[in-house]
Amino acid sequence: MENTYEIIIYYKYTPIADPVGFVAWHKELCTKLELKGRILIAPEGINGTLEGTKEALAEYEVQMHAQDGGVGTFGNFADAWFKHSLGTGKSFPKLKVRARNEIVTLGLGEEDVNPNDITGTHITPQELKAWIDAGEEFEIIDMRNDYEFSVGHFKGSRHPNLENFRDLPEMLPELAPLKEKKVLTVCTYGVRCEKASGYLKKKGFKDVYQLDGGIGTYMKAYPGEDFLGSLYVFDERVLEQFTDNYEVVGKCSKCKATTENFTNCGFWECHKKMLACEACLKIEGRIWCNDVCKSKTDMTTLVAQQ
Repeated sequence: MENTYEIIIYYKYTPIADPVGFVAWHKELCTKLELKGRILIAPEGINGTLEGTKEALAEYEVQMHAQDGGVGTFGNFADAWFKHSLGTGKSFPKLKVRARNEIVTLGLGEEDVNPNDITGTHITPQELKAWIDAGEEFEIIDMRNDYEFSVGHFKGSRHPNLENFRDLPEMLPELAPLKEKKVLTVCTYGVRCEKASGYLKKKGFKDVYQLDGGIGTYMKAYPGEDFLGSLYVFDERVLEQFTDNYEVVGKCSKCKATTENFTNCGFWECHKKMLACEACLKIEGRIWCNDVCKSKTDMTTLVAQQ
């Protein structure tokens, strides 16, 4: 039986004069089309992931492309790019549409970057493949969170130890040796790199590129090539693969065995996302990200028992 469900991932940095009104517009349209997922709307643009039937998503795209910046529209989305993946019909429990200050939280304040003014040069997956195959000299900087990187990444890529995207300014010194080199920023489907690459340029990096459409678009074009492991996604699927022939690269935080099983730090105030194999979880019950969190859990338990 043919799968009738798909997932679309998209973003667009473009001025939105009435984010709250656009939220209401989305809630009405998506409810009518029975779409579920998450959409963030801010004065700087939109960032969304939706699941529904192919027909419903096609109608949503038509309605979004009709928002062309003319009178009565919320912004210009005539050229919005919707990236498609297979859905299950159960990837999201409900629809969430929210107005925010930013569509991806970087929190740069006065140093904020407008991707329409400054951003890295976009290259296609085909161009990146040509760089790799030709042995081009460049550095890949992965701008995703550490737990995303842990389960899958490009061969030889660098990760600036980001627990959250907003940590980028603090971790910038780690990347300073690359200022004079050709660098390529990558992220899941592209939205973080718009600001991350622009921020690097603003901080003096000379030759900055970003992967157009992100890692997911590259993996669809070249499944099983150059990218190791799985792609972390923010829905009930958790991981996305584009070939059955892939190597598991994730390591259990406790025993270092290969795994793609995620859990959270056993200390409730921390709750850091991390990898833990089922064997260790069965033995330990729960896993901690470090000894400090474990000792705090033990102390909390002791106090509760007194």
